[in-house]
Formats: sequence, structure tokens, C-alpha cells
Amino acid sequence: MNSRIPLTRPDIDEATIAGVAEVLRSGWITSGPQVKLFEAKLSEYVGGRPVRAFNSGTCTMEIALRIAGVAPAMKSSPRRSPGLPPAM
Repeated sequence: MNSRIPLTRPDIDEATIAGVAEVLRSGWITSGPQVKLFEAKLSEYVGGRPVRAFNSGTCTMEIALRIAGVAPAMKSSPRRSPGLPPAM
């Protein structure tokens, strides 16, 4: 008996697999034609507002801080709660 409980079961259809294979074969894993198409469709969906896709939440937060005018010297580490170990 398998005692492992899966957290989620992926539901990946053949169209998704084919789309991923197409991107991998194109040589453009980041910032390629599919990203531009995604940005254009998302922009259309949100009424023509400018849209940019980023590779991570960290990158997105850095861009948001720059737009907000937070200079690198102004950045600080988040405060941790007492009793919690520091992040590694």
C-alpha cells in the first residue's frame, strides 16, 4: 500500500504539453514570442492597460519598489517576529 498522499494531481492536457514543447523547441524560454503574445492578450483583457510579465515575484517587487521611488539605500529587511528563527 502506498502511504504517500499527493497534495495535488496535475491536470495537464495534450494541448498544454504541445504548447510547452513548442516553446522549448523555439529556443525562447524567456521573453520570447509567447511572452509577448501573453502580454498582448492580457492587456486586451484588462482594457488596453500596459502589461509586463516577469520571471518571479521577487523581480515584480523590485520593479514595484522602483516605480514607487524607493531607492536601494532605503530598502530594509522585513522584521521577523520574536521567537522565530531567521530565514536562511
